[in-house]
Amino acid sequence: MQGVTAEPTAPRPTKYKEFLKTLAENSTIWFTIVHRETGQFMGQCSIKVVEPVKNRDGLFGISMLPKFWGKGYGTEATRFTVDHAFRALGVQRVSLTILEGNEAAIAVYKKIGFKEEGRKRRANWIDGHWEDGLSMGVLDEEWAEMYWKN
Repeated sequence: MQGVTAEPTAPRPTKYKEFLKTLAENSTIWFTIVHRETGQFMGQCSIKVVEPVKNRDGLFGISMLPKFWGKGYGTEATRFTVDHAFRALGVQRVSLTILEGNEAAIAVYKKIGFKEEGRKRRANWIDGHWEDGLSMGVLDEEWAEMYWKN
């Protein structure tokens, strides 16, 4: 069968730029992650607040180029973005969804204060098996206790 693969593929620049543009336009806040010293594009992260007045729940998302994985850049970008969502947007919680196979990202999220809140069984077929989807979140008072101490 041709055209179906579980292998990573390099996005075509024009389509990837359009994808990023659409993502940015649909986000409440959107940050481009660049290397401090070289200015090289590393990835993006965002918060989307669907109901800013009533529930004030920010949905977090991040993607990094693979060559920057495992070096702490994603942790730094996640902390910055989540902190900004609480301080500047006034959200009362930040939520995310992640596939269970992304163990490194789950470890980062737990390390910085996210808690697993739910599991969608068999959420995604990948590499010949099913993976559950995890819902994780952190509340404003939990974040403040960890990061805003005097």
